[in-house]
Amino acid sequence: MKAPFRYRRLGYVALNVTDLARTTAFATEIFRLSVQSDAADGSRFLRCGVRHHEIILTQAPAAGFERAGWELETPEDVDRAFHHFETLGLNPQPLADEQKAAFGLSRDLAFRLREPTTRASYEYYSRMENIASPRSDTTTRFVGDIHFGLVVPDAKATVRFAAEKLGFVISDYVGDHMVTLMRAFPNPNHHSFAPVQSPDGSCKFHHVAFMVEEIDDVGKLLNRCKRAAVDIAFGIGRHPTSGSIHLYIYDPDGMVWEYTLGMEQFPEVGAREPRLMSARPEDFDLWGAMPDPGFLARGALVVTE
Repeated sequence: MKAPFRYRRLGYVALNVTDLARTTAFATEIFRLSVQSDAADGSRFLRCGVRHHEIILTQAPAAGFERAGWELETPEDVDRAFHHFETLGLNPQPLADEQKAAFGLSRDLAFRLREPTTRASYEYYSRMENIASPRSDTTTRFVGDIHFGLVVPDAKATVRFAAEKLGFVISDYVGDHMVTLMRAFPNPNHHSFAPVQSPDGSCKFHHVAFMVEEIDDVGKLLNRCKRAAVDIAFGIGRHPTSGSIHLYIYDPDGMVWEYTLGMEQFPEVGAREPRLMSARPEDFDLWGAMPDPGFLARGALVVTE
């Protein structure tokens, strides 16, 4: 089923953290994001470019993934998405004007729903404020695009729902749904979302990734991590799926953040078919990098009713 709306990008990821000051220091001093502002509830917005934010951090008793925000191409796409999800029985809930103002979103319709196979919260909107003032730290040259992964209890069900109901397209499989790389059509990036099959049936946060411009950005991150004794989760390496050079690191709560450089770009029309890639350890990375045993997931998926 083709979705009646078009994506522009994954706009942001909201994470719960156990020590907001400590994770802010990691995000700014190691990862090199810039703090934009704080919300009335104490949540903190951080950005990598001109948009209001790509990450929202909220103090909480336990760390984990709280929600993701998907930016659609036009306000009309958001209207169509809202009615589409209503017909699917997903009960989309419009965001109040004060919520949109706090998130730097336009006053057009924006809404939140729960994806049924994982119970993850997603928000949909069309326009976010651009910030004229430069970022406080430009050490890293971010491209501005992000993606994330979730460890899911039934990867086949999550992939099927995303492809048939949410408007995602499969780029590649790794093993039999061990990992599926999916793009938010017609965004050309190889993937915006990666469902990972859980070995124990749980649902957890896997990682959040930021695209960077040059290999220097990745190398400098590696050396900052060494100097600050930040643990490496995976890399430096190169993915055989997207072709991206990657470096995954652990934040203070043990959640995984990634720098990724270069990614296969898909045309809107005439894209190649998804491939079934080997999941053997020797085929997992083109440079022979091996993930840390704790790389699978260290953050919960937060479900609030």
